[in-house]
Amino acid sequence: MPKEFSLWSRDFILICLANFFYFGSFYFLLPTMPQYVSLLGGSPSQVGMVMGWFTLAAVSVRPYFGKLVDQYGHKRFMLAGSGLFIVFFLIYIYTPTVSLLYIARAAHGLAHACFMAASSSYIADLAPPNRRGEVIGIYGTSNIVAMALFPAWGTMIIAKTSDFTFLFNIAAVTAAICLAAVALLPELNKGAGKDFKPAGLIEVGRRRPVIVPSLALLGAATAYGAVITFLPLFAPQRGIADIGIFFTAYAGFTIISRVLVGKLSDRIGRRKLIMPFIGLVAVAVFMLPGLDSLQALAVMGSLFGLGFGACMPTLNALVVDCTPPKDRGSALGFFTSFMDLGITAGAVILGAVGESFGYELMFYVGGVIVLAGPLGFVIALPSKHIKMQD
Repeated sequence: MPKEFSLWSRDFILICLANFFYFGSFYFLLPTMPQYVSLLGGSPSQVGMVMGWFTLAAVSVRPYFGKLVDQYGHKRFMLAGSGLFIVFFLIYIYTPTVSLLYIARAAHGLAHACFMAASSSYIADLAPPNRRGEVIGIYGTSNIVAMALFPAWGTMIIAKTSDFTFLFNIAAVTAAICLAAVALLPELNKGAGKDFKPAGLIEVGRRRPVIVPSLALLGAATAYGAVITFLPLFAPQRGIADIGIFFTAYAGFTIISRVLVGKLSDRIGRRKLIMPFIGLVAVAVFMLPGLDSLQALAVMGSLFGLGFGACMPTLNALVVDCTPPKDRGSALGFFTSFMDLGITAGAVILGAVGESFGYELMFYVGGVIVLAGPLGFVIALPSKHIKMQD
């Protein structure tokens, strides 16, 4: 690790570019894959299955890939993940049935887990301990900017051309740019080798500074999953047809919070910031049942972005702070899998609550689930259990 770290350093710019183009290729398909499933003759339930297989595969193996990163280093797994992304975008062109698409999406999810486990560990090793929150927060903005740009671009391509072959090729080129950026990165940690016996995933997951932030992330991500899935259905019931202002405000305030709060957490401590910003997420979710205007929607999006944008990298930095470097990949693989688990739980479990009892109750339940995160810190992770490992 270099003694003097700069946000303008070649390596930091390259890893941010790699993350931006990686998620750009991913976000091309987020709004368009359901249309592709329909084009292949798939039903609405099959659309859900196609999207779900990707997430299920990624969540299932990400902790395992994190363990492999500890043994063999980051770079080869980032190269493998981004390289396979290119391959699977091209495979989609020649996937003629929904049944084969299930298989392709599940395999694509494995590639996603590979890249994510390695890249999260890479940025953690690149960041100096005294600037870890700042660096992880700014790195995370590359994902948010990609989210703001690429889904709209993908939707525009299909709306104007109806040409999924062209879309998949553009996505493959975008993933190839990610691969090129990763290829230029140095390996920061070559791993301990095949004879190294890292801590088991159960052992890592039982550590309080890992499991408590992971469960807090699960709660916030569950609410996030419910909001992004069902707000487009709930808002029209309240007379608001265009919800774009929510996502614009969310993206803007997420970027602001990731830039500012990460640096602040380096100065005053992670725990002091995690609880109030998770609280902001809960406030935003509790406000949604009272939605009655575009202005209110913008406020809710701002609070949601400010809270969620701050708590994700700060929780991430806390896990890194309290984990020995030899187990960092395993811990981050475990931790980051709770993001996908939460989004899925929000869409599926809270979705069932919304279908049975109404979206208003669904959002109230989501808010309560979010508040379990700060409660977990109070009960299970007091300051005395937070000890820096480097």
